[in-house]
Amino acid sequence: RPKEFRLTENYRSSRAIVRVANHLRPGALTETDFALEGEVRVYPLPSEEEEANRILSIVIKLMEAKHHPDIEGDISVDNMAVTARNRFVFSALEAALKEQNINYKLKVGEREKMPASFFGRALDSALRVKINPNDWVAGRKLCHILEIPAPAEWGNADLFDHFRNCLNQAKGVHNVLANELLDQINSMDLEEPNILNFEEHFKTRITEFAVAESDDEKKLEFDRSLEELQEFSGMWIRFRELGLGNTLGAFRNAMALGRLSPELPDDGLTLSTVHSMKGLEKDIVFLMGFCEGIFPDYRANTKAEIDEERNTAFVAVTRARRLLYITYPRSRVMPWGSPRRQSPSQFIAEMNLA
Repeated sequence: RPKEFRLTENYRSSRAIVRVANHLRPGALTETDFALEGEVRVYPLPSEEEEANRILSIVIKLMEAKHHPDIEGDISVDNMAVTARNRFVFSALEAALKEQNINYKLKVGEREKMPASFFGRALDSALRVKINPNDWVAGRKLCHILEIPAPAEWGNADLFDHFRNCLNQAKGVHNVLANELLDQINSMDLEEPNILNFEEHFKTRITEFAVAESDDEKKLEFDRSLEELQEFSGMWIRFRELGLGNTLGAFRNAMALGRLSPELPDDGLTLSTVHSMKGLEKDIVFLMGFCEGIFPDYRANTKAEIDEERNTAFVAVTRARRLLYITYPRSRVMPWGSPRRQSPSQFIAEMNLA
């Protein structure tokens, strides 16, 4: 019978990091006498811009100091990383880094590049069906997203009529938005699609739905929809700038092949989603955007989903060897222009850092 050995002693992370990690997963790590004390600090900031500026100021201060008693060797961006729950959290920091001419590299997993909102997922699948009506895999995925029955046959000219007829039998904001989305995509010119007009139309419509919505979770869903819509439009602009073609099919192929991702340097400060940081560690880690709705994600509603988010937070915390700086904005300006108060992540209190 095989013996079981539990490797809980952590000689890599400082005692401060082991302590907060053990609050998330009690008993997961053993604090050793050999480890350095380290540091964990939480910074609530008034806005996303000030959060980005605080991270940037700490990075610059550490680099200028070059040394820290808990870190072996000289400090550089090579032993730092900024991590977040999703790729959209980095927007303000990327802008600040560009303004200061500081190089950075962004690590996002392929699965994380896929749209997550209802609108984004429906848009992606509907475009595939528009380009190839025989693509029953994308078609069935679209039907699953829209929660409608799949047609008996694929490849017919009236596929989008079938989708809309099924949607018309139900009511709800998503159905209204999805119906407009299907109508716009169905009428889109395959040879010369006007993506910028498409973006402008849905930016207006999603904003209208968001402003009228009173449920916080649904507002966050519209927030993510607008972020993914802007990302989609940005890829179209890059597609045209690179001279890769004019057609919807060529655009979709370029997206699938990853040819539209912005070119970033191979060196500089590492920005990484938590999932892309698995297996990697840095002496100094910044965990940004650590507020409710982002971390844990707004779609995590069940105990099992919150537990999974807690495990992801444990991964985020233990990416740090010595110093961990946790930041979050007290307020965010939503894409439709109104400010929204942010609450600190529930995991801050769980880690006994509140």
